[in-house]
Amino acid sequence: MSFSPDNVQQKCKTLVPLAMLVAALCTAFCALHAVLSATSSSCGGPSLEIDIELVLVLLGVLVYFLHSRNMKSIDNGIYLSKVAAAESVIGKAGFDRSRDACCAASVEERAPPQKPRITHSIPKGSQDQLGQDKRGPRHAVRIIESAQREGVAHTLPNVAEVMRASIRLGRGGVAVKLFNHMLKEGAVPGAHLIDKAVSNNFFQLVIETLDDKRIQRDGVSLLDLVRAHGLDPSPSTQNRVLSAWNDQPPQIVMEYFVKMHSDRVNLSNWAYRSMIVAYEHSDPAFVVKVSKEMERSGIQLQRKAYNAVLGACLQLGMHNEAEHLFGNMAGHAVAPNARTYGIMIRVYSFSYQFAKAIGIFDAMREQSFQPDRFAYHHTIQSCIKHQRVEYAVELYKDSVQAKVPLCTSTYVILIRACKEIGWELWASTFEMELTSQRTALTKEAEAAHTIQA
Repeated sequence: MSFSPDNVQQKCKTLVPLAMLVAALCTAFCALHAVLSATSSSCGGPSLEIDIELVLVLLGVLVYFLHSRNMKSIDNGIYLSKVAAAESVIGKAGFDRSRDACCAASVEERAPPQKPRITHSIPKGSQDQLGQDKRGPRHAVRIIESAQREGVAHTLPNVAEVMRASIRLGRGGVAVKLFNHMLKEGAVPGAHLIDKAVSNNFFQLVIETLDDKRIQRDGVSLLDLVRAHGLDPSPSTQNRVLSAWNDQPPQIVMEYFVKMHSDRVNLSNWAYRSMIVAYEHSDPAFVVKVSKEMERSGIQLQRKAYNAVLGACLQLGMHNEAEHLFGNMAGHAVAPNARTYGIMIRVYSFSYQFAKAIGIFDAMREQSFQPDRFAYHHTIQSCIKHQRVEYAVELYKDSVQAKVPLCTSTYVILIRACKEIGWELWASTFEMELTSQRTALTKEAEAAHTIQA
């Protein structure tokens, strides 16, 4: 049976027959009472006495029960009438939703009115474009075709939509075109409102599509745009910018990374190591500070970074720290190279640990690394100060055989040491070498001056 407003009105009219039914019951009850009383009297039995108040109570209970059943049916009829009306509009497929809507409507009718809540959000229609897009690839194709045909309007919804379409279809060329548009117009106002995953995937697609030459030209600008979208450049993006320069980025690039570091942007391990190498000579204190930060963060130094920190410690006179760091290299399975040994020879020579300086030089040659003129100089100087002049002369012979020209200052200290112990022949030999070297240096200087003139 279906319910409608007419059915409800008809149901309400049943209250009148209900009253008539109660009256009929009362009449039947009185008749039954009279019959029973007459029968009891004719048989000589006791007469029946009925408590009128009890009868009235029973009748009242009966009336209340029938009335409550009727009202419940009426309420159900009102509810089902709303459901039937909704069903006739939306059809059977939406019947369950319509029923829930009727329940909600009933609750709202009983609830007190509330003040509208004021919210600050992105414009209407932008939510779907900035959040997840559940539309299929055909829609993405239409977006890209429209962007290629008409360009990209510099508005938040349009830019976000093209970003998402290029990601969905893996169209790196379209992503680069949008990137070029951003370079020209700047980041779209409200770019930080775009879904973070969309922005991150978009710039990842751009950085993977660009070649080294283009990254060298616009890599810093790309990092700027990433940050304008409310993101920290991902480690892979940072590494791609650095790799485009063959791990030798110019000063302007490293200055940008230093700025990101000061802004507390999460840097990649490669970025940390590159900063250390770049600022070894110009800012050794910064290098030591960053190396300690890396140690606290558990970032492992590589050999090039180890050498840069060792060089910074040498410049700052932090000889104990350098020795400790050199010892850690073996613990982290990082093998020293010729530059590592050369730095440690100077560290031990400057800290008056002459025996260790000589030992490092010997270890360097045992590892088949060729010492340069500076390694020879500091080792020969350590030998003389350690009163091993004979070994200093042997090192001179070794340099001649290896065809490594010594520094002029090395010949000076050899001449002085040989004269002090009476080795005049060796002193004369070193004086001749010194004169020959100075003459060669003079000729080179004159030739360079002539070429410049």
